[in-house]
Amino acid sequence: MVDRWAVFVILEFVSAAIGFFWGFYTGKALFLWIGGFFFSLGVFAATRWGFDKWKQKQKPRKWKK
Repeated sequence: MVDRWAVFVILEFVSAAIGFFWGFYTGKALFLWIGGFFFSLGVFAATRWGFDKWKQKQKPRKWKK
């Protein structure tokens, strides 16, 4: 089963690509800004939440006493 985090990141980049394409196609700067927003949101999701999920999978350290 696909992880919901991965689906979210992929959808953010797809939304960014659609926004950029539509902005270039219509020549409207608003859609370029929207595409940039979704791209930056996707990058944030890939880096921050991805790091958190990776960190949770690490084995906890055993403390020496």
